[in-house]
Amino acid sequence: MKILLVGAGSIGGTTSVMLRESGADIEIAEANKERAEQIREQGLRLTGALGDHCQKFTVYTGQDEIPEGTKYDVLIIATKYFALQAVARAYQSFVKDDGLFVSMQNGICTNRLSEVVGPEKTVGCMIGFGATLQKDGTVNVTSKGELKIGRLNGVVDDKIKELAKIYCALLPTVAVPNIEACLYSKLIVNSCINSIAALTGETVGVMFTSEKARYIFLEIAREATIAGKKGGIKIPPYAKVLNYNLLLISEKPWFKKICAGVATIVGNRFGNVRPSTLQSLDRGEKTEIDIFNGYIIEQGKKTGVPTPVNQQIYDAIKAIENGEMKSSMENLDKIKL
Repeated sequence: MKILLVGAGSIGGTTSVMLRESGADIEIAEANKERAEQIREQGLRLTGALGDHCQKFTVYTGQDEIPEGTKYDVLIIATKYFALQAVARAYQSFVKDDGLFVSMQNGICTNRLSEVVGPEKTVGCMIGFGATLQKDGTVNVTSKGELKIGRLNGVVDDKIKELAKIYCALLPTVAVPNIEACLYSKLIVNSCINSIAALTGETVGVMFTSEKARYIFLEIAREATIAGKKGGIKIPPYAKVLNYNLLLISEKPWFKKICAGVATIVGNRFGNVRPSTLQSLDRGEKTEIDIFNGYIIEQGKKTGVPTPVNQQIYDAIKAIENGEMKSSMENLDKIKL
């Protein structure tokens, strides 16, 4: 398979290096000219949970640099979600008629991609790793897990199986028929961790020292689970550990206390991580809150399920984005449970 990956940030950088190292035929499109030149000259470097790696690539800064007649089997889009559709349109003519378009964002963006290329060509990827793009251009992989990929139309054919095999060079990967349900499962934990980190301005380990943060985590997940189930989503456990359905067993305080303890486990595992939404705020960029807690709110509106905690979190982070608030542990006290 001939692959073009667009967006050499933390997710795209990690993916491209590991696939290239295994022998995949992969090139990069990176709109940031300084970043593109750095990758051409010095290579793309990884450190952290997957070890130390460095690979050089053919790098384009736009579709006009790609040689005429070039056709790719797979276009991987690893940009921010708000650039997804524009990228798909810009590079669509370079993808074979039976080619695949892969959405690699930490959220559910398959519907956006499908609007441009159609459901039969749209592939979702549940990202099972965390990474941070350092100031020197190195990507530090902060955690690892598993990947799941699948066509939006649910068909698991030889082509998607072949792509899953290629992705195994990055992390263990399974081709699945229910990719949107898998993405929703990951979206829930992303919405919990990213939003609380952005609200507090702290790493995962620090923010979860607060009991209030642990209960906010619980309520974000409960609202998302109820809305998802009401909408007919069969939500699988995330990483075989976070079984969201257990959150719905009881409203009793003792049970909630047990469930909230899960956040402590998460905090211990990802203690030093600054999640992507907080990284965006650090850089003064727009966050992904619209496809995290914003998605849960929209799911709640569609199904008639109230999502008051997610709404409060969403509003607060929008205020932080707009400079009307600052990230602080004190913000936790403003969230009503």
